[in-house]
Amino acid sequence: MREEFLQPVFDLVDTVDPALIRLKTRELMHDPKFDQVYGYAGELGVNYHIETCQFRLWAPTALAVELLIYDDLYGDNYSVYEMLEGEKGTYYYSLDGDWHNTAYMYRLYLPDGATNLSVDPYAKACTANGERGVILDLERAKPQGWYEDRPPAMSHDTDVVIYEASVRDFTAAENSGVIHRGKFLGMTEEGTKSPQGRSTGLDYLVDLGVTHVQWMPLADFATVDELDAGNPENYNWGYDPLHYNIPDGSFATDPKDPMVRLSEMRQMVMALHKKGIRVIMDVVYNHVYQTEKHPFGLTVPGYYFRENSAGELSNGTGVGNDTASQRFMMRRYIVDSVVYWAKEFHIDGFRFDLMGIHDVDTMNAVRRALDEIDPSIFILGEGWHLDTRLDSNEKASMRNAYRTPRVAYFNDKIRDAVKGSDYGNAQDTGFATGKFMTEQQVLTNFAGGYNLSNTEAIIDNPQQMIQYIAAHDNYTLYDKILLSNGGDDENKRHRRQMLATSIILLAQGVPFIHSGQEMYRTKNGIRDSYNSPEWINQIDWSLRDRFATSVDYISQLIRLRLSNRLFNLDTFGEVRAYLKIFKADYQIIGVHLAGHPTSSEEYVLIFNGQDNNVKCWIPEGEWEVIVRDLSFRDGTEKMSNLAEIEALSTLVLKRKIN
Repeated sequence: MREEFLQPVFDLVDTVDPALIRLKTRELMHDPKFDQVYGYAGELGVNYHIETCQFRLWAPTALAVELLIYDDLYGDNYSVYEMLEGEKGTYYYSLDGDWHNTAYMYRLYLPDGATNLSVDPYAKACTANGERGVILDLERAKPQGWYEDRPPAMSHDTDVVIYEASVRDFTAAENSGVIHRGKFLGMTEEGTKSPQGRSTGLDYLVDLGVTHVQWMPLADFATVDELDAGNPENYNWGYDPLHYNIPDGSFATDPKDPMVRLSEMRQMVMALHKKGIRVIMDVVYNHVYQTEKHPFGLTVPGYYFRENSAGELSNGTGVGNDTASQRFMMRRYIVDSVVYWAKEFHIDGFRFDLMGIHDVDTMNAVRRALDEIDPSIFILGEGWHLDTRLDSNEKASMRNAYRTPRVAYFNDKIRDAVKGSDYGNAQDTGFATGKFMTEQQVLTNFAGGYNLSNTEAIIDNPQQMIQYIAAHDNYTLYDKILLSNGGDDENKRHRRQMLATSIILLAQGVPFIHSGQEMYRTKNGIRDSYNSPEWINQIDWSLRDRFATSVDYISQLIRLRLSNRLFNLDTFGEVRAYLKIFKADYQIIGVHLAGHPTSSEEYVLIFNGQDNNVKCWIPEGEWEVIVRDLSFRDGTEKMSNLAEIEALSTLVLKRKIN
């Protein structure tokens, strides 16, 4: 059933230099007709039944493929089955019997003489460290109560407050009070306490009031030895993907048992859902760790990656390779993968790492596929304009955000305006850290970005803006302010941090908090701590006790935001109608929110970036003070005409509409 399109390659076998065969293969592979001929829409991977098991691999450039079935998960003995040629460049085979918990591999013979041993790209389970694929009855890895699990209800689709964390970092410290530290199960434990008896882990997220937790990579990655995961020096964030459809074993209590990681990840999702928190998964489809050792590079060498005009791997990601999402089977793979996680692990959102590597059509295909499952599944990503071999108009970057109207983009403009850039000069400052004449830049973004210039972003609605000032690969906000404002005393730096965070939490768009931002987390001045030891990256829960007042302040700001639609407007038409700016100079920003048909209240927000107290005229009438000087008030204090705002702080006033 082999299609004729690649016959010119197969005719060269054993006749010319292998390099010429690889060159001819790439030439045909990059022809648009290749996807038309070989684009396959049928089932791939393993289809398990208790009486039979079907295998199908897409490998159009292979001369032959063998299925290796191992006698046991970690033994050396195996049986070999020659797979049959199927349609569209696929190879398939069926085995009778129950093959649950059996290791398998594919061995491919290529026209250039290479023989590649590969894990199935569509594998759903693996042995420790991803060395072999494993056939599983996936139903057996579903914990009790899984079929009753449901995502928490949302009062409004755009009521989203995201908290970014690492499963390992969040509970790794001994003072987390968690038994299964750094594991999926650690995030199922209730009643865990800090040294002074305050909530940690799962209970802490509930107390904080966030709606979504965004976990840094959960899918299998390459650089942490799963059999030595307890070693604090054996550390990586996980942005070095290996197997996209399998949870990483370092988060499991037993990485050698292929079922444990699947079951325990589901238990974590269930526990969060029961507490009213949705789960976003950080996915890294933009590159792989090592192209020559990854199933993409082993099964169809050269297909899944972009190349520049010189035939070298494109490197817009900065890590050596860019996946070619514009190709049919790569796009299909990404869509299949997110659908799998959404259906089989009840994931409520996906954060696309370096999303600007991907093309607009792929991101829209992802959106359509997830809408068929649940339209409230949230999609966000890094829409940076990256130097990959893809037409600028096709990149899923902020400049093209209007072409993906229900995909959100990280807004680095508000990040830099509020606290200064982390890159280049790390001492750069912003509105909250003392830079003059930043009010308009902050406000442009605070209002959801509707009047950003077309060179910055063309967005469709405020909900496309992820409003943030710190994330995992930035300095922590505490470390950044220490670099830019090291001459300030600690109290003053803390006030700057609370001011900056309050701007994000009250801005139009989707607020995003880096874990520990609310309690002055430090990573000892290391910005990109992706492979720093655990003690650098872990959350120190003594900060929860030391800065309990700050944590409570941020928690109350989150609840304020979620209490009224005025803080989360859906469209730019609503922003223009209901958000009015009455002050924007001398490091003071004043905003009036009023008129939304669902709100019986109106609000005045004043952000004071000066390091002294100021007075500011406010809209006429009497107002209740609900936030002043880094604390919430009961509304008994009133202000009229001229408001006084403490240094480096946020003032929030409220009144009922008659």
